[in-house]
Amino acid sequence: MAVTGINRNAQCITHHDRPATARCVTCHMPLCSECVLSTADGTFCSHECAKKAEDFRKRFPTVKRESGAFARLFRAAVWVVVIIIVLGIINKYKPIPVLKPYLDKLPIIGAGAAAVQ
Repeated sequence: MAVTGINRNAQCITHHDRPATARCVTCHMPLCSECVLSTADGTFCSHECAKKAEDFRKRFPTVKRESGAFARLFRAAVWVVVIIIVLGIINKYKPIPVLKPYLDKLPIIGAGAAAVQ
């Protein structure tokens, strides 16, 4: 694993004569390949840092978002509704000639809403 960050010529924090090949996920200290402690959560400089990362992961689990076709379709439908509502509100105060006949038919915010009440 290559060292990422500002100083690509970093030396290992323990072995000052060796180039760093990784950084600790918790404290970001540069490590040589001999000092790296690899776990499922990443690379660490010590068991303490690995334990801190594990505790953090347990306290704040990541939320898996829906990324399926239904979720994308639902988000698109919500955006369409929001845009229509915004256009309806704008049309109420400053009519949009091309959209006016359609936006006036909207319940609650259209021009016909006053007649219904």
